Amino acid sequence: MRFLLVDRIEEIQPGTSIRGFKNVAMSEDYLTWHFPEQPILPGVLILESFAQLAGWLEAKTSDFTQWVLLERVRSARYYHFCVPGDRLTLSLEQLESEDDGRRVYRGECSVDGGRRATVEFEAVVVPMAELEERERAVRTYEALQGSEGLLERMDLKKGPRA
Repeated sequence: MRFLLVDRIEEIQPGTSIRGFKNVAMSEDYLTWHFPEQPILPGVLILESFAQLAGWLEAKTSDFTQWVLLERVRSARYYHFCVPGDRLTLSLEQLESEDDGRRVYRGECSVDGGRRATVEFEAVVVPMAELEERERAVRTYEALQGSEGLLERMDLKKGPRA
């Protein structure tokens, strides 16, 4: 969770779906080489954005005790390039949840209402503690929710709580 691609989590229904945003900025390092004269967000990073959203969905659903790791891509289709200045809307729904800790997700990426990519993938559930301290994950999640999440933890007289 050190390399965050999702800039904001807008909506979440634990165990069901999540929607977030990714802003494509020219200042992102990988755009200098992909491609120098015509920067394009690599499609694999769109896929990784969906995988991160699936992780946040699982984390919130499990009270930040679990995360998911991408295991198998069933399909990934790209319809148009994503370039600096684009704000990607990433909508992800959980299709299946198996007792053995496997999940299936379907997602759609759009910019200004125009479809840019669709994905369907499988992921496996892992304990959050293997990847990140729970408290740090909670703080990161709250920051991704913007002011709504941070205000829940804020006491204006005392400042932020740990």
